[in-house]
This record gives sequence, C-alpha cells and structure tokens, in this order.
Amino acid sequence: MSVLIFLPERLRAHVRHVLVKEKEVLIANSWEELDTIIREKPVTAVVLDPAADGVMNINAVLGILSRYPSLPVVAYVVLNQASFTAITQLSKQGLESVVLHRFEDAPERFRTTLERARTNPLATQALNALKPQLTRLPVKLAQAVDEMFESPHRYLRANDLAMSAEMSSVRLYRNFEVAGLGSPKKLLVAAKLLRGYGYLKDPGYSIRDVAKKLGYRNPRIFGEHSSDVFGLRPSRVRTHLTPDAAIERLVAWLDLDRGPGKRTNGNYPDC
Repeated sequence: MSVLIFLPERLRAHVRHVLVKEKEVLIANSWEELDTIIREKPVTAVVLDPAADGVMNINAVLGILSRYPSLPVVAYVVLNQASFTAITQLSKQGLESVVLHRFEDAPERFRTTLERARTNPLATQALNALKPQLTRLPVKLAQAVDEMFESPHRYLRANDLAMSAEMSSVRLYRNFEVAGLGSPKKLLVAAKLLRGYGYLKDPGYSIRDVAKKLGYRNPRIFGEHSSDVFGLRPSRVRTHLTPDAAIERLVAWLDLDRGPGKRTNGNYPDC
C-alpha cells in the first residue's frame, strides 16, 4: 500500500520510521505536488501537517478534503496554539484523524491510527459477499484475493494473483473453479472496478486519472469494464450509482452461484 506524506523534516523522519514496513512511502514537497501525486498514484492514505511548508495553510487541507473525500487523511502536528486552532477548524470540516507529536506518535499507536483511517468499507462489503467462496480457497490464495481488493493496481493479469499466492496458474484456475468463484480474470476486473467506483465519487479525479490509478493502460478499457460490471459508463457511475447498488451489480456480474465444473470464459483483456 502507498502512503503519501507531506511534513516538515523533523516529523517526516519519524513517520518514515513508523512506516518502515510499508511497501511504498511517497514524499510530497509542496501542496501542488501533493495534489498531483494523489491524482496520479494509487495512494491509500495521506499524512500531512497543515504547516508542512512553514506556513499554516488550512485552506490547502480543506481543498484536499473536499476534492478527495474518500481518501484517508491523518494530520500529524506539533501541539501549539496555531496547530490547535487549525485542527479544531479542520475537524469541523471533515478531518477525522489527528496524531500529536510526542504525545500520540509511538510507532505502534501511529500505525493503528493509520490502519483505522484507511479501512476500505467497500472492499470489506465485497469480501463479505464473497466469503462463502473464499472459505473454500487455500489460505494463501484467500489472502492474496484480500490483498487484490485492497491494492488492485498491483495486479495487471490473473497470473499476478497466482504469483502472490505462490502457486501455478493451473492451480489458481482449478481452485477458483472448485470454490465457485468463476474466472480469476473476472475477479480482478471486479476488484479494480470496485476501487474505481470509490475514486469516481471524488470530484478531484478525472476518469483518465481513475483509469491510470487502477493500472489501466487505456481509459477505453476501463470504460468497457465499467459498462460490463455496472451497466454504466464511468461518467454515469459517478452520478447515478449508490454504493449498495454498486456492490449488488458487481456480485451479480461475478455470478457467484456457479458450481464446480462450470467455467466462465474469463475473456477480458489485460488492463
């Protein structure tokens, strides 16, 4: 998972220590760069200080919160009068997670705050719908499926799922067939489209941004997948599809009731 940080140096060093086990930590050096990275990279959380560039900038944080409401933002600040005033105002405008330097930033506690902030309710709901099938998979493969729904951009083709689960493609397809999950390719498309749905609900992302963040080489393929899964083009998904309806259509498209021996054609192009 990718965590993006925009902090003064003394706070940045501590967060790098806290996140030493993260797969990727991205650094922004300005508010403009922060916004660019959010739009272009599959960021799962942002850790920032409203005074990261030396000036308390409440409006810049408000802009992030309004453009990307689904993106978890954790404010990490040194406690003083200016930061207290800023955090009080930002909390009234949607900021939910705050860590105070030297008071609440022990590594384990910081990681717990970050994990709680970046819980993905849509992925959790989808995986709960898949639970009867996932329980029939080998443990490592079920864990790989969980990871795919959390970070779908890391999976470009079905074989990436096999590699993550440390098994051959033949075993992957066989395990999916026995579990009644149908095609691994379809499940990969479903994971991408579910994350894409969340992105599309944020006004700060263009459709091209969303396709790029999901790992699509061509936005046209993203559009075709959206039509297949949701029955709507991305622009209509953004304005006409509720979260519950998105999950319902995704599960129906996966056709989870298929029994062993019934194959889906899985004829979907790589992203």
